[in-house]
Amino acid sequence: MIQPISGPPPGQPPGQGDNLPSGAGNQPLSSQQRTSLESLMTKVTSLTQQQRAELWAGIRHDIGLSGDSPLLSRHFPAAEHNLAQRLLAAQKSHSARQLLAQLGEYLRLGNNRQAGHGLYPS
Repeated sequence: MIQPISGPPPGQPPGQGDNLPSGAGNQPLSSQQRTSLESLMTKVTSLTQQQRAELWAGIRHDIGLSGDSPLLSRHFPAAEHNLAQRLLAAQKSHSARQLLAQLGEYLRLGNNRQAGHGLYPS
């Protein structure tokens, strides 16, 4: 289960200076954190054409890490939030594509009334 994310203080970039005990944020991702990110990644890749390597690179870029810097436990909240946002966008896009395909099929069959009903259900 994904835990709620508390964002950084205003004006502070995500993943920077999170409230963790000294040194704790410099640890590698825990297996639970990595599993959580991998689960979100699997969902995103199932809905998009993106590959895992692209997603990892995008996360690193979005949270301000250089390509060779490891993702640490202090980066987890920002990385999880980033992936959750990508998943939400992918789900919306997928739903829109499904609706367009369904409407296209209705129109192809000449069933304009059914297509209109699909746009404006009663």
